[in-house]
Amino acid sequence: MACKLIVVKIKYIPMEIQILKSDQDLAVHFKNLIMLLVDKFQPTRIISFGQQTLQNQIEGCFGSKEVKHQHHCLLICTESCTRIDYEIQDFVNAHYSAGQITIICHGESTIKEGIDSNNRFFITVLTDGKPVYTKDGFFNIDPIPKFNPNGSMEKANKYFSHRISLAHGFFECARESLAKGNYNITAFLLHQVVEQSCIGLIRVHIAYRSEFHNIYRLLGLCRSFSDAPFNILVGEKPSERRLFDILSKSYGKARYASEFSVTRKDAEELYDKVSSFIELVESMCRNKIKALSTLTTSE
Repeated sequence: MACKLIVVKIKYIPMEIQILKSDQDLAVHFKNLIMLLVDKFQPTRIISFGQQTLQNQIEGCFGSKEVKHQHHCLLICTESCTRIDYEIQDFVNAHYSAGQITIICHGESTIKEGIDSNNRFFITVLTDGKPVYTKDGFFNIDPIPKFNPNGSMEKANKYFSHRISLAHGFFECARESLAKGNYNITAFLLHQVVEQSCIGLIRVHIAYRSEFHNIYRLLGLCRSFSDAPFNILVGEKPSERRLFDILSKSYGKARYASEFSVTRKDAEELYDKVSSFIELVESMCRNKIKALSTLTTSE
């Protein structure tokens, strides 16, 4: 299935990011980041499998301007199979201020194994992704086999059923916890709901097995195919960002930080927001599974 780079233009109020006024500014900032990544981590290849340009038109009596920022999803390929996703992601977060970049990292041998085993994600990204950097200067000189879609729907349905059942289980526990006034635990359980939902959503849509718990990063990976999950949980308003910050921090702080405290109002608002999120995930996954069921192997 083809993986097309996504370029979406919508109104958006950037939060705590560098204001860049032109496409040239964005391109230079991104290029500088790639140079820093190459210098520090020595990847063999960097491939973009999702790009989103967001703009906000500011108009007023004393002037007007267009503010842009970009989100990228990047596959970092390395010679070693040692996973350094977290190190690279932290580095990118510290050096890119024009939006969000979501990183996944795999060794070349792992990628080859995936291609040989008809992995939909790796075949699609290497076939239709946008090459950003290559160590040897050549792009896709090795032939990439065509993806065989047979069984895709069954696999996606299996992964969806497993993850959504876990999400509903955590959500029921969150409901009970909320009713008992255990608001910190409620937030933690809602984090689990979002994590399991995102893992299933990603697996169904792009056939990638995510192995991290950071829900901001998971939602960033979802942006390679849709901005809806990110928008419903993270949003644009400061009040929405504050709630998401509580949800995100609850994974660790609800268990280990005695000073962490969630109010009843915040717990209830998070519960309602996550409830809407589950409905969105179920709808998106069912639609994708239906689309996968129409795929057949070309003669």
